[in-house]
Amino acid sequence: MIKRLRTFLWKGTSSSGYPKVAWEIVCRPVEEGGQGIKDIFALNRALMSKHLWAVIKQVRTSIWVDWIFQVRLRDCTIWTAKDNKGAWGWRKMLSLRHILLSHPFSCWGWNFFLALA
Repeated sequence: MIKRLRTFLWKGTSSSGYPKVAWEIVCRPVEEGGQGIKDIFALNRALMSKHLWAVIKQVRTSIWVDWIFQVRLRDCTIWTAKDNKGAWGWRKMLSLRHILLSHPFSCWGWNFFLALA
């Protein structure tokens, strides 16, 4: 997906050529000299972290969180779950636990997740 976005932005076609601007600069906000294009990898990390936060907070109003506790976290906690079993999305979410641990509890919330994007 990123490759197609880059190709369209820089070349217009899939012909060979070198980009004129680094992708990191293109993803910057317009106010900072970028094009304002969202980095979909950072956005994905933010959204996956939001789901992980719902599991950590045990938001039992979500059917998905209930399912996670009944199926994936039957014999362990979110912090001790092995990240080598399960679907790709589950493994990816577990690999983001270190991000949540590296931020103080006081800054968690919407602003925290938006800062990841």
